[in-house]
Amino acid sequence: MLISFSVTNYRSIKDTATLSFLPVKAFKELPGNVFKATDKINLLRSAVIYGANASGKSNLLKALEG
Repeated sequence: MLISFSVTNYRSIKDTATLSFLPVKAFKELPGNVFKATDKINLLRSAVIYGANASGKSNLLKALEG
């Protein structure tokens, strides 16, 4: 189970980039997208990576692969 993933200094990613599946406390729009992983941890079922062209979205996924 993936809770969060951070990468630094990989390909075009110079500073730290973090992909987190922890919901913020104000998250109420899609309660079906949150599940109880343990007694103390709720996680998102899905997340979205968005940004401008050439901002490192694909490189973040490549870092996850390997």
